[in-house]
Amino acid sequence: MLISTVMRPTYKFICFATALLAFLGAVAVDGCAQQVVTPGESLTPITQQNEQQPIRTVTEEVQLTVTALDSRGHLDPTLELPDILVLENGVSQELRSARRVPAHVLLLLDTGGEINSAKRVMLTREIAHRLITALAPQDEFSVMQFNNNIEVLQDWTHDKKATSQILDTKMISGKRARLLDALIAAAGRWTDRPQGNRHLVMITDGVQGAGERVDRAAVFKKLEASNVVVHVISYTTVSRAATAHSRRITRNRDKSIVSDEAVDTLPSDHLWDPLRQAHKPGGVIADIDPERQQQVRAYEAAMRASEKQLTDLTLETGGRIWLPESFEEMIDDGSEAAKLIDSQYVVSYKPRRALVSSTPGEVRVIDVASRRVGLSLVSRRLYVVPARETVQVLGRPRRVKN
Repeated sequence: MLISTVMRPTYKFICFATALLAFLGAVAVDGCAQQVVTPGESLTPITQQNEQQPIRTVTEEVQLTVTALDSRGHLDPTLELPDILVLENGVSQELRSARRVPAHVLLLLDTGGEINSAKRVMLTREIAHRLITALAPQDEFSVMQFNNNIEVLQDWTHDKKATSQILDTKMISGKRARLLDALIAAAGRWTDRPQGNRHLVMITDGVQGAGERVDRAAVFKKLEASNVVVHVISYTTVSRAATAHSRRITRNRDKSIVSDEAVDTLPSDHLWDPLRQAHKPGGVIADIDPERQQQVRAYEAAMRASEKQLTDLTLETGGRIWLPESFEEMIDDGSEAAKLIDSQYVVSYKPRRALVSSTPGEVRVIDVASRRVGLSLVSRRLYVVPARETVQVLGRPRRVKN
């Protein structure tokens, strides 16, 4: 009797549990669709597509590099998301975040050309040294040089010391300056870098060497399509005095173009004194070569044109051009460029018109404006829709606070 008394409640519980499981088994749930089967009805199968297709949310994001300036033109470190208005093709966009992220900086160094005596490898090296030294430790950078050839001196790295040694040992000069070919190569350097906070810093006078066969406008468009911010530390202003001096028929003679280091290694024997004397400045040069005069004038015209074109390019991409009037200013501008890069924000928004609905290469006009009095914002003027494989799948949308 004791055993019977214990088993009877257990038997009732099992029966109840079995009935409950049978009822629950009649309920089929898939996402938001469900089907309840009552006794006597047959189960209508739900399609295999619904059973296998997961619920996914695909979110696209456009990232813009933005410079914030106060009423005095100084960098403003207090930018917040409510301060920003972004228009894409005239339509206000849904902003997601405004934040500082590590920069990816590509230095493009012009070490070519024989007409512009002001453009010197030693000076370009010192500017590059100053810029890399001033970058934040978390920034990533790479270095290319162009003259007769185009060469990657340093692949992407954080190592400032190793890069400094490479600048000291691998920078060389050449007669030609293949600027446009170098820009095409630079545009290809971004394929494996994140979309946000890309910067290209050129140290150049902007003149392509003789035999230019590349469409400059097409090259600039290709560079803009990589959605990189372009900055230029320009040789044009400091070079005008040098080219004007070269244009004179008679002019005071500068020292020879042979490096001081090479002259210092000459033997101490007096037989070498004429070479040492010839290296020193002094005397007058009479230039009666009309072809040379024409080349110098053409070079000056090319510098004026390139200065305008590079200025427009920096404005289109949200960057800056420096036009220093002395070599000392050029070196200081290397530090200023690094400071500007590390003071910029990356503003992201979810485009109201999906990127996947657009053809890769489509250009969207961007306007970034300030909602705060006394604050001005500088950013790129257009965004080029990237190829499909670079559109990010970010999961469920969410807001990110500063």
